Amino acid sequence: MSHELSRRALIKGGAAAGLLATAGALVGCGNRPNKAPATVAESKHAWEVIPDSITDIASVEDFDIVVVGAGIAGVIAAQSAAEAGAKVVLVEKTDSISARGHDIGAVNTKAHKAEGIVINPAQVRDDYAQLTGNKTDMNLFNIWLEHSGECVDYYIDMMDERGVPHIIAPVNEAILAQTSPCLKQYMTGIDFIDQPGKQKTDDGENINHRFVRLIFEYGLKLGVDARFNTKAEQLIREGSGPVTGVIVSTEDGQHIQLNASKGVILATGGIDGNEDMMETWAPLANKSPDKIYPDVPGNTGDGILMGMWVGAARQKGNAAGMALPSFAAKIGGPLFAGDGSLGWLNVNLNGMRYANEICSLPMGCYSAMCQPQAAAYSIYDGDFKEKLLAQNPSGLGLGGVPQLTDDLEEKMATAKEQGFFFEANTIEELAEAIGAPADTLKSTIAHYNEMCAKGVDEDYNKPAQYLTTIETPPFYASRVKCALLVCCFGLNVDSYARVCDGDDEPIEGLYAIGNVMGNMFTDSYPMLVPGISHGRCVTFGRLLGQALATGKLIGQ
Repeated sequence: MSHELSRRALIKGGAAAGLLATAGALVGCGNRPNKAPATVAESKHAWEVIPDSITDIASVEDFDIVVVGAGIAGVIAAQSAAEAGAKVVLVEKTDSISARGHDIGAVNTKAHKAEGIVINPAQVRDDYAQLTGNKTDMNLFNIWLEHSGECVDYYIDMMDERGVPHIIAPVNEAILAQTSPCLKQYMTGIDFIDQPGKQKTDDGENINHRFVRLIFEYGLKLGVDARFNTKAEQLIREGSGPVTGVIVSTEDGQHIQLNASKGVILATGGIDGNEDMMETWAPLANKSPDKIYPDVPGNTGDGILMGMWVGAARQKGNAAGMALPSFAAKIGGPLFAGDGSLGWLNVNLNGMRYANEICSLPMGCYSAMCQPQAAAYSIYDGDFKEKLLAQNPSGLGLGGVPQLTDDLEEKMATAKEQGFFFEANTIEELAEAIGAPADTLKSTIAHYNEMCAKGVDEDYNKPAQYLTTIETPPFYASRVKCALLVCCFGLNVDSYARVCDGDDEPIEGLYAIGNVMGNMFTDSYPMLVPGISHGRCVTFGRLLGQALATGKLIGQ
């Protein structure tokens, strides 16, 4: 596909290994395993079936590096490799580049130094290890920790040259003051925008999409051969030898073999759009009734599956989903608990309190989704504005956005119409509105008020600052309705981003970055270091692209 077509396309943009076998059973002749794959009838999931080899190859093309997936990680890897002199082809199954969100996590960038902000890497490492139960591959984490600053600095300079500003994403003062890793956050988020809380450019483009688009355009000038509507189907591996390329299908149905003399980089994104994989590897995250990014045509686990079909193992732990209150963006901070600055009483459908409400957003959602019918409600009263400021004197929530906005009443009215926000003159009426037993809810609130009066949470040890009574009508209940932001799940990799088999032996020629890179997030995605998912895309994308282009490994 021509560069011109690539440009047109971008403008439009705004596993099984654990179940099938270990490495030895999956390696075979050609790109076929030597063990007969399960049939559909024998398999629980259709995606467990290893496909037949593609043999109708229309043409063969040679490259140094093949990058599969045009998201943040893939675009940066392709651009960095081309910049280092490699002949690179970037293939993407959709019709455009893909990038969402805003924070890009990095430690001690030039932006931090300019503001006099110093982040202690050792403390970040210790906090992250504690919060993840030491299930994270800390060698991978250390690479991000040690190199994210220099990698993001490179792109800060690139964006500066193109007139794109940057800021350090603010963190709520109450969260910065926390000492528990469960609640605290570091100021690691870099946003390529001019003001806090702004996620789109003036012309409506998502800020990370603009960031990646500009890098992509630079990559094209460096010679990256970008091909959209081109789906990677199978990796090429002879027996237990190296992966030497990828077979792709074009928009007109032809199969093309793309050889890679220096390596294949898988950067196809996560499994958010693959219901079977989500239910298998992330059952709790899959309980989220909503998705913040509902249209995820590219995130169907393609790279993970292709890797497993040639002997790669999946990551060692389960997937890590991040769920956030889905109505937070629609309504605003006062109407939910759990961002580390608000502690409204939370109850389940039985009318019972179930957890300490002061926690990070994902943890608040996890506990809510573990309740009956994955439902919970934040309860507060008519004095909530005063009580909010008593809990959080700054009045600022996530991203430095005011929690008490001028249009709050309008948003509350909209929430009522949409059925996840309720108002009542009595507790009995509120209980009926949310479907909870009135006697239980009244008893829960009475007990909670008693603890508030004492200033001691005898049940869950919530700090006294966040104990506010519920006694002044009207009474409110807002649904802790959770939405999946992202689900991180990938292949087993080593600290060089090399894909490994079940014995932790690297598969020569095969690499994974972004959400195809496993072992960095397991079971849960903490909010300790905002932007770390995007940050690792930038860091490993840049480091790996440079390394492969020069015949080296990351860190050499």
